[in-house]
Amino acid sequence: MNTLLWALQVILAVKFGSVAYSHGLRTDQAKMQQGIQRLGAVARPLLTLIALCTFLGGVGLILPGATGILTWLTPLSAAILALMMLLSVGFHLRCRESPNLVPGFVILALATFLAYGRWVIVPF
Repeated sequence: MNTLLWALQVILAVKFGSVAYSHGLRTDQAKMQQGIQRLGAVARPLLTLIALCTFLGGVGLILPGATGILTWLTPLSAAILALMMLLSVGFHLRCRESPNLVPGFVILALATFLAYGRWVIVPF
């Protein structure tokens, strides 16, 4: 089970790293322009905040367990990232962006399982 949780940590860290990149540095993409226009002036700071939080959350999934320092941060990071994904699914649902819902639910489920797994099943 520990190996499965580590694999999940790495997969989610890579995924949230790519989310941080796309939301923080690639905001000029055509598919993001519609959402940015919908949000108006708050879009750029919000996307920067999302990018920063997802990057730090992704680091929090790997670094504490790899170093053995502050290992309680790993399940906390997973829980916070799950909450962020829940908010993301709600946002995309409200904006009627249904193609973003399925991956959002999958990542939400994986992050929730990881948080539970590292808090209860196989804590560090």
